[in-house]
Amino acid sequence: MEIDLRELREGQSRLELEVTGESVGITPADVILEGPVHLILDLDRRGDEIWIKGHAQAKARQECSRCLVDFTENLELDFEVFCAKVGNPHVESHPALDEEDGGVHFHDGRTLSIDGEIREAVILGLSMKPLCREACKGLCAQCGEDKNAGPCRCERAGVRIGADVKTTGDPPSTQLRED
Repeated sequence: MEIDLRELREGQSRLELEVTGESVGITPADVILEGPVHLILDLDRRGDEIWIKGHAQAKARQECSRCLVDFTENLELDFEVFCAKVGNPHVESHPALDEEDGGVHFHDGRTLSIDGEIREAVILGLSMKPLCREACKGLCAQCGEDKNAGPCRCERAGVRIGADVKTTGDPPSTQLRED
């Protein structure tokens, strides 16, 4: 997604648009999006410096970390980007300088692309431990059935996981094993 800086007026402005995940560099290896990414960008231009406060909405296909069921996760993401004009766009800086730029995104004065920042916001906004619902019961550790669908075959057969372990009622750290 490119912003034509020649058309961006001085001061504050707002852009609302929809982009595909592919157009901002999101691949199926990153995440599978269901539909476009809706963007609201509040831009504040002061000469060659541009401050962008963005809000992105997207729907991502996720796999529940407890029961392994596919579900849709609604993403609501905020991000900020500070942009400044690079001195000479024909001179490539040392890669170490690009990594140490302190979060400044450089532009050439004509166009500005924040694809990388949008991609990063979507990927970082994904749940680290996605759950289909907060009360997900997960899979039975014994038989592997989805406990959200009802009692598993272990429960139906009256098998209790760990029933053969002797306990004294004390916490495990205070129980001593006798041989």
